[in-house]
Amino acid sequence: MNLTLHLTADCNLNCRYCYETHGKDHMTWDTARRAVDLVFSYGHGTNGLSLFGGEPLLERKLAEDICRYAKAQAAARGVSVRFKMTTNGTLLDEAFLRFAEAHDLQIALSHDGLLQDRQRLTRDGRPTRERLEPVVDLLLRYQPDAVALQTVTPETVDGMAQSVLWLHDRGFTRINSVMDYRPHAGWDDESLARLKEQYEAVALGMEARFDRQRPLLFLPFLTKISAYLNDRPCLECKLGMRQPSVAEDGSLYPCNQFLYRPEYRMGDVFGGVDGAKQRAIYAASLPPEPDCEGCAIADRCRHHCACLNFSLTGDMHRVAPVQCEHERILIPIADALAARLYEKGSARFLLNYREDTLE
Repeated sequence: MNLTLHLTADCNLNCRYCYETHGKDHMTWDTARRAVDLVFSYGHGTNGLSLFGGEPLLERKLAEDICRYAKAQAAARGVSVRFKMTTNGTLLDEAFLRFAEAHDLQIALSHDGLLQDRQRLTRDGRPTRERLEPVVDLLLRYQPDAVALQTVTPETVDGMAQSVLWLHDRGFTRINSVMDYRPHAGWDDESLARLKEQYEAVALGMEARFDRQRPLLFLPFLTKISAYLNDRPCLECKLGMRQPSVAEDGSLYPCNQFLYRPEYRMGDVFGGVDGAKQRAIYAASLPPEPDCEGCAIADRCRHHCACLNFSLTGDMHRVAPVQCEHERILIPIADALAARLYEKGSARFLLNYREDTLE
């Protein structure tokens, strides 16, 4: 069983592209404890809790109490539990990293590389990149495989590739990059063409660095390559089943994008999951997306993600045009990169992917 716990809606930054409405709501210990109990009530051998915000480290004690309690409950039941947290890093210190190491808490850092000071600012407008320099050193010392999460907007797209390479030079091996998909973000044909150029530049950088002792692993490419080579097409997202979200008040929703929408509330941590509502939401997400019928890349793109579709178009089965165009840009570049790595006999590529699946 996996749950995402929204510890707080509050944040100490004011990122230019953030879509969250930062209030002061926060989760109580009683609610968090009930959420942990709900996870283990299903009797699964492996379990996961994602600690989310806002900025989750504004509720540091709560995060630590959750990990301690869940770890003890897992040990008593003879099962496993792992934790994840996404943080802006401004409140991260060595004491918490030691705690994370002891409790199997994997930390992902939101960091935009060279674009950091253009996009990720404090509440009073101050830059954050220099402030995070010692934090990056600490994080990578304790978690060398920590993921750096970069967001790209039309205004900053020209610096994307340089920022990815900078993050790799800075010590991150695993780097994820996501578009600012908001409906009013401002993507057009010209900015999407520039995004394509940036992806091509990242692909060249990844090819050059892929067989180093510390490779550049750009996750948007690796996800597409691995899914294809290992015959795991991008399937429906199992909305409401795979990883429900728990709001600050304990209400259960199918995913982050559906938080606080009463029509999608499917129980709470006090009374449990409303199974009929959960199944109805899942069933409603299953029919195919009409705009994608006959598309050559339909099995490989994210059009099956009901959460993303809903957040962008208000319809779980309607894909936003910018999302569709993004997938049409990303997939061929990832495929071309895979072909080049195969042709040059990349040792890491041939070790990690089945050689006989690439034509």
